[in-house]
Amino acid sequence: MNQTQRIAIVTGAGRGIGEAIALRFARLGMAVGLLDIQKENVERVKEAVIGEGGAAAAIACDVGSSASVEAAIAAVENAFHGTPLILVNNAGVGGPFHRIDEVSDEEWERIISTNLRSVFLFARHLLPKMKAAYFGRIVNIASVQGLFGASRSSTYVASKHGMIGYTKAIAAEWGPFGITCNAICPGYVDTAMGVQAGEVGDHLRKVLDKSPVKRIAQPDEIAAMAAHLVGPDSGYINGACITLDGGITCHVGIE
Repeated sequence: MNQTQRIAIVTGAGRGIGEAIALRFARLGMAVGLLDIQKENVERVKEAVIGEGGAAAAIACDVGSSASVEAAIAAVENAFHGTPLILVNNAGVGGPFHRIDEVSDEEWERIISTNLRSVFLFARHLLPKMKAAYFGRIVNIASVQGLFGASRSSTYVASKHGMIGYTKAIAAEWGPFGITCNAICPGYVDTAMGVQAGEVGDHLRKVLDKSPVKRIAQPDEIAAMAAHLVGPDSGYINGACITLDGGITCHVGIE
């Protein structure tokens, strides 16, 4: 990876998995555009990156808005005087958890826009730039719920299935131009959006009883895989869907 290939964008970088990925990228010498709808969240992460000697820019971005995405990419380019050729689509939202007949138009639009439309928007804006450089690395943070159905999570499940499908489409279409696109499918992770280790409910206890490793993941374990997928040894990994769930999906589903 040469100097022109060291500018990265991480969406949803203000906490959890996104924060862990951003910090790991910075430690690897990348300049990181930290995107989040709440700028104060990424300002905090920016200070942490700078404290470790890294370079970061904190940028407010509504990942479901084409204009906001375009402006955020331009802000990253201006901050680091170069094109971001590494992209991690991590921004995402979950519940509320409703039956399909209870899902409102607003809930559907909010989840699909944040989790799936965002992948399309960043791809549309960045893929031509990656093609011009004949280099690009895209990592989409999906979910094990993109691999099967789950009750009372229909919109989230649809968004993550769509993300995995879009990952494969990008990989097939843009692979000839030095661009790879892969998805990571975490299971339960110790984050505010996922589930915090100290707040394990009855449902999660049943899930962990099935888990070969008997625990949930730490955000940095997801970050480690993201770093590998954008690194110099992963140019032949393309269109992959990598499950990081401790073996939970060795069983049929996780419900």
